[in-house]
Amino acid sequence: MASSDTKSPESLVTLHHLNDSQSQRILWLLEELETPYNLCLYSRDEKTKRAPPELKAIHPLGKSPLLELPDKRVISESSAIIAYLLRTGDPARRFAAHDLVQDEVLTSFAGATLGPVNGIETLFDIAEKHTPWPLKLIARTVRGGIQKVFTGAELENGLRYLEDELGEKTWFNGDELGRCDVMLSWPLDIQAQRGWVDFPARFPKLAVWRARILEREAWKRGIEKGNTYDLMSW
Repeated sequence: MASSDTKSPESLVTLHHLNDSQSQRILWLLEELETPYNLCLYSRDEKTKRAPPELKAIHPLGKSPLLELPDKRVISESSAIIAYLLRTGDPARRFAAHDLVQDEVLTSFAGATLGPVNGIETLFDIAEKHTPWPLKLIARTVRGGIQKVFTGAELENGLRYLEDELGEKTWFNGDELGRCDVMLSWPLDIQAQRGWVDFPARFPKLAVWRARILEREAWKRGIEKGNTYDLMSW
């Protein structure tokens, strides 16, 4: 366990962070907030690429991110963790929602709309990647069919919506990033890293938005403190 502050570790929140996972956006937010925290790093199983059993001892779901509070209560689910951190760690309300309704809509959109589409694409991506030849051709054909009748149009429609919603704004939240920006970073990172979407060519505003994130010092510190963020590794 590493601590980001000189205060007693027992008085700080603890992020239980899994490599190559959506937990990276929580680590990024902690760095943005300059919130003192403990960091416990976990690595995926080399063969299964699943989270290690040690996370089960922290929370029954055994997944990351998990935010452990000083009183030992554990918060799961990224949206809930982000909401808690912004409520307790941003007294100046620097990252407060500019538009409460739209912030809630986009935060929900990241998980409820993009989440299932990304999940299906990831499942077939992994299946094709790990299926031996010549069965790989069958997996590829099935995936192409799913893309044709469902995921392709859904992905295009969702990203076009986001491109238009961002418009000429710096962030989805306005002049400063907010909860919706942090939430949206993960599904778009998967799409970009796994090569499903050519953002510069098809969605240039989203490409610039992603570049802004990667240029932020807090993002860079989070990457340095984490234990890899390679979304092609599984």
